Amino acid sequence: MSTGFDVSTEDVIALLSETVERGASLLAGGSRLAGPAALQDEPAELIPGAPGDCLGVGVVFEDGTVVATTIVRSLAAELCGGDSAEQVVSGLQVVSDELAAGMQVPVVESVWLADADAVVSFLSGRAVVVGSGIFDGDQVVGTVAAANAASAASAAPTTQPAPTTQPTPVVSATPTAAPHHGGASVSDAVLARGLALLADVNLQVTAELGRAHLRVSELLALEPGAVVDLDREAGSPVDLLVNGTLFARAEVIVIDNNYAVRITELVAKNTAP
Repeated sequence: MSTGFDVSTEDVIALLSETVERGASLLAGGSRLAGPAALQDEPAELIPGAPGDCLGVGVVFEDGTVVATTIVRSLAAELCGGDSAEQVVSGLQVVSDELAAGMQVPVVESVWLADADAVVSFLSGRAVVVGSGIFDGDQVVGTVAAANAASAASAAPTTQPAPTTQPTPVVSATPTAAPHHGGASVSDAVLARGLALLADVNLQVTAELGRAHLRVSELLALEPGAVVDLDREAGSPVDLLVNGTLFARAEVIVIDNNYAVRITELVAKNTAP
């Protein structure tokens, strides 16, 4: 098998697998799980759902690596707000941006993949193709595939999708910079997808009754029965901290002999002390 690179086939597979697994993890979340990266014999193996029910975006990187992100229409509606070319390209842009940042290689072209034929054509002629499925239960609702440069039999990488019933728009033909998050706006679909990816992240929540400042001599003098005055009046709400950041204020209650708190106020970032 010709890799098209001056490295071993095993090294190419390892690099592509890392890229695929990073991209697949961005589409996982909620009930969706990303499968492991695996070598693919045929691009057609990477079609999720029925041939007419999938669409996606193909991305060409400066080093010749290509990545195809393909999802079924129902997932496009959830993640991208619809299944038009503009909505899907915008919704999946974060995937190519994150991969470009991780690979430290810029994107030189993005291609709208309107159906299964376009996906197969985009990945055909590559020497090595690695893919991963996105599973929702026992259904494959998406795939992420990465391939190296075209095989030696091809004169140049194939970046044009197969002919469809309508012209296939090329989304971008100029280099795309690595993602910039300093104040740049994102679409509602991208924001919703990002929040879905974070839904299972555990955060530490702390209820703080009050604070006190003690000198070392006072701290050393403490013993059972000593009283420490806090900077909070009796009956005042406690602070609720999420990962050390003030998030809300609450009152202390008891439920089944356990302390609990009832939220009384959510604290906006610009109003926190």
